Amino acid sequence: MKNIDEIWAIRFQQYLKELFKYLKFVFATSYIAIIIVLGFAVAYYGKWLKIVANDFPAEWLVSALCGVLLSFSRPTTLIREPDQVYFLQLESKMGTYFRKAIIWTYWSQICIVLVMYCAAISLLLKVENPSLWKISLGFCGIMILKYINVRIEFLNHWQNQGRHHFINRLIRLCLSIIVLKLALEGEIILFFIIIAILIVYEKQYRKKVMLKPIPYDYLSKMESARMARFYHFVNYFTDVPFLKENISRRAWLDFVTKIIRYDQKNTSLYLIARTFIRTDESVYLWGRLTVISAFIVAFVNEPFVVWVIVSALSFATIYQIKHLFISPRSVRMNAFYPVPVSNQQIAIKKLLRVLMVLQATIVLLCSLVQSVSILSFLLILMIGEMTIRYTGTK
Repeated sequence: MKNIDEIWAIRFQQYLKELFKYLKFVFATSYIAIIIVLGFAVAYYGKWLKIVANDFPAEWLVSALCGVLLSFSRPTTLIREPDQVYFLQLESKMGTYFRKAIIWTYWSQICIVLVMYCAAISLLLKVENPSLWKISLGFCGIMILKYINVRIEFLNHWQNQGRHHFINRLIRLCLSIIVLKLALEGEIILFFIIIAILIVYEKQYRKKVMLKPIPYDYLSKMESARMARFYHFVNYFTDVPFLKENISRRAWLDFVTKIIRYDQKNTSLYLIARTFIRTDESVYLWGRLTVISAFIVAFVNEPFVVWVIVSALSFATIYQIKHLFISPRSVRMNAFYPVPVSNQQIAIKKLLRVLMVLQATIVLLCSLVQSVSILSFLLILMIGEMTIRYTGTK
């Protein structure tokens, strides 16, 4: 059997290969949209900085945003289900393996927090005008707190296996916010006292947890769930053949299928509507993009930005839901009924138009306070209809 270092190196290479294989499809298909969104976000942020009030709680906002990112430190262990058998004889040597996993988790997650903090420095300078050493202290605090959060979260998963996880994360969230606030205020003594307490707590917690056996079964399930979330995200941009769909009953939406008139010609529409309602991927996709569109039109005051984003999200909603029904990846309920293919295509278009009108109506209601409300409503209908008509059926 290979030693622990070789096992981690092989798995890490396989993981990176799988990661980049799918991420290249994400950026290849949507890099233009990403550039446009980032450009608009930077421009809007710069414009907002010019009008932000001097009494704006910038330090609390920056501390809260960074604290949230610091507290969410789910570890990447690359543990697999067979490890609970094959790693039993190596359990005493697994410290090296998990040390490498923690280091990778730390560096893969710290970048997002640092980008957020660097972007917020201009806000701090505009409102609070802190000195360079306070900003540097906040930077050091983020680096230290992230490592402590990663280790404590890993130990909590080891000991409790998902139990009391919310409370543990909430406590770490509050402490991270307080420490960053102290750093930005220059309270260096309290800053180092709390950091020292957290370090001592982590060391004592580690000694207690190491006496328990490694929960390979739980760690493998957590790793599988993490990769499943990644594949579901990638599936919005490209087809993931082996991805399984999650099905939920959703009895509270039964009234939707009852609205459809009982008639033989409505067989396909009934089956497709029922499939949409019970498939997590389709319902969450429509709901998520609709909420984003509603949020944009309600709180963004730049008409051109609103129109571009709403149009893009309308296209993404209709195109991806349409792709879910025509994808050969899975067998749908309507495939078992002797219904002509033309009827199925007509039923899919009817469902897409209902979803399109419903999304446009929600966006309209959320944007009544803005002058762009009617045009946003019309753009969703126009882009959605063009997507239904002119995108492929295979």
